[in-house]
Amino acid sequence: MAKYIRDLLDLPAQVNKGDFVLNLAAGVLDSNATATLRNYVVTPQLTDCFDQALGFIKSAVDSTSSKACYLHGSFGSGKSHFMATLHLLLRNNPQARAIRELAGVVAKHNAWTQGKKFLLVPFHMIGSRNMEQGILGQYANYVRQLHPDAPIPGVYLAESLFEDAKSLRQDMGDGGFFQKLNQNKASGRGWGAIAAGWDAASFDAAVAAPPGDKERTLLVGDLIGAFFRSYHNVAIGQDEAYLDLDKGLEVISQHAQALGYDALILFLDELILWLASHAADLSFIHRESQKLVKLVEAQNANRPIPIASFVARQRDLRKLIGDTVSGALRLNFDDALSHHEGRFAVIKVEDRNLPMIANKRVLKPRSEAARQELDAAFEETAKIRKEVMDTLLANEYDREMFHLIYPFSPALMETLIAASSMLQRERTALRVMMQLLVEQQGTLKVGDIVPVGDLYDAVAQGDEAFSQDMKVHFDNARKLYHEKLLPMLEAQHGARRDELLAKPFDDHARLNFVNDDRLIKTLLLAALVPGVNSLRSLNVSRLAALNHGTIRTPIPGREAVTVHQKCKQWAAEVGEIKIGDEPTNPTISIQLSGVDTETILAAATHEDNPGNQMRMVRQILFEELGIENADQMFLSYDFPWRNTARECDVIYGNVRSLPETSLTANGQTWKIIIDYPFDEPGHTTRDD
Repeated sequence: MAKYIRDLLDLPAQVNKGDFVLNLAAGVLDSNATATLRNYVVTPQLTDCFDQALGFIKSAVDSTSSKACYLHGSFGSGKSHFMATLHLLLRNNPQARAIRELAGVVAKHNAWTQGKKFLLVPFHMIGSRNMEQGILGQYANYVRQLHPDAPIPGVYLAESLFEDAKSLRQDMGDGGFFQKLNQNKASGRGWGAIAAGWDAASFDAAVAAPPGDKERTLLVGDLIGAFFRSYHNVAIGQDEAYLDLDKGLEVISQHAQALGYDALILFLDELILWLASHAADLSFIHRESQKLVKLVEAQNANRPIPIASFVARQRDLRKLIGDTVSGALRLNFDDALSHHEGRFAVIKVEDRNLPMIANKRVLKPRSEAARQELDAAFEETAKIRKEVMDTLLANEYDREMFHLIYPFSPALMETLIAASSMLQRERTALRVMMQLLVEQQGTLKVGDIVPVGDLYDAVAQGDEAFSQDMKVHFDNARKLYHEKLLPMLEAQHGARRDELLAKPFDDHARLNFVNDDRLIKTLLLAALVPGVNSLRSLNVSRLAALNHGTIRTPIPGREAVTVHQKCKQWAAEVGEIKIGDEPTNPTISIQLSGVDTETILAAATHEDNPGNQMRMVRQILFEELGIENADQMFLSYDFPWRNTARECDVIYGNVRSLPETSLTANGQTWKIIIDYPFDEPGHTTRDD
């Protein structure tokens, strides 16, 4: 009896949206540190990254200068987990320091980190109004929780207003100051004890209150109304206005020093995602991205302790705006990015870590016996034909990597990494792999390989594309599938998709539909991520190999022939499917476009008639020959020949229907007869 993969792997009942996504601020809490570290896989490449990160912080501390670093990697490469583990290492968390793979790094940096006190601030930028609110505001909130008795950092514009108010109160005296401050107060309404007016005690309490406190909010408004109308740009409440970022970073450096810290480490985990969420607003991205350089360069270099910033980056910022902007605007944007990116270090969390991470976090055997069964299944599966194995290895990976991620293939992994990089962080590679295993618990048998086509549904669902350009690309793919490709498959298989999928897993009608659907979806993936080596210049042999086990033929090795026949049939019905001219093993692709050309041409069918065809050919031909296109059958054309003036008659018509007199020259005048390049159905050149 066949055994299923679910019998050997430890799989959850379902996969949720936030699985495999670490919230940095929550992950570094003492209550969550054990779980954060238990789920982290440290590879040799990541060990080097930790060494680079600690060396980067050391250089900032030694030079007492601010530095910034991009932590670069695709979605699902573990950037958040990396920062959480680095955070715990710098906090001297014993479990983090005991990670076996990091023993050498910890020993190397132990001398300079011991005795140092780091203020480690995790950030979540999503939802912030601007960089000042996201960085300065969240710093103030974090420090208030960490040091509830510490003074509020002076990053709010309201703090300057309060300082001016205190000086004015001292000059005017309490009597005159509070009399004017209270002159517009409406007695007894809405604000409890201070409804009737401010006094020294309520004023001092409101000044000391944190931003967002209702009495602080009321005091800001009353001070502006009574004394400081020039502060009209000071927002109140939770959206209190902030100093500009340059000055604000100076203030928080001084504030952290006053609390006894040697360096301020900022973990900006969501900053690039936050910018990406405003991709349609170029002015916003241009304005806010230029502030990044402030993390490194200070206009007034008065930062007593260094600020070291780690910025998680999934893609180059230039790709945020896609091809929607051109000319001088794009050039200015590129120049600005080049200016500040040259001042950022880069630590790259590489995609090659993913197989080892997936092996430990997704592909966990239920027991040692289950592990041995999986090993034996892989060895048996690896006996496939060399050309199939080469395709599944994507021509650059080895059997060991295939073994690590079995029942997935390196080709699927490569495609998944490319597709995940275009989506938002909830759709990480690890989550998609687990989702595929859970969804196929009832069908994926030991010895099977997950077809690449199965990736399409996992990455194309939802509305999570990283940029607007990519969102349009995915929308076009979904539209083409649902409006043309799926109806075509349903017609061929004689039933609707839902009806076919409702049949038992081993039903032949269901299997035949699912297998064809996989081939179509592999072509869609190739159109969505054309740069992937596995999908580049896809031909029918590789299309069959990428979905190994999907196409079964009586004679092994003839799968490509069957795939070719299917694709030719599909291409005859859907114009977006293109097949190459190669006599054997032709290339095949799907052309994605937001314009439905077939519908446009169908709507103009009434214009495509013999009369219009003749007029169009006549117009094109006469323009090329330099003949005036007069609307008459017989034309006279004058031209010089051997320095003498000549003329000829020109007839453009259907030779088959012309009278014989039209085919005879008139005296010495030449006659040129141009036949139609087409004729009515049933007539050939023999009739001419």
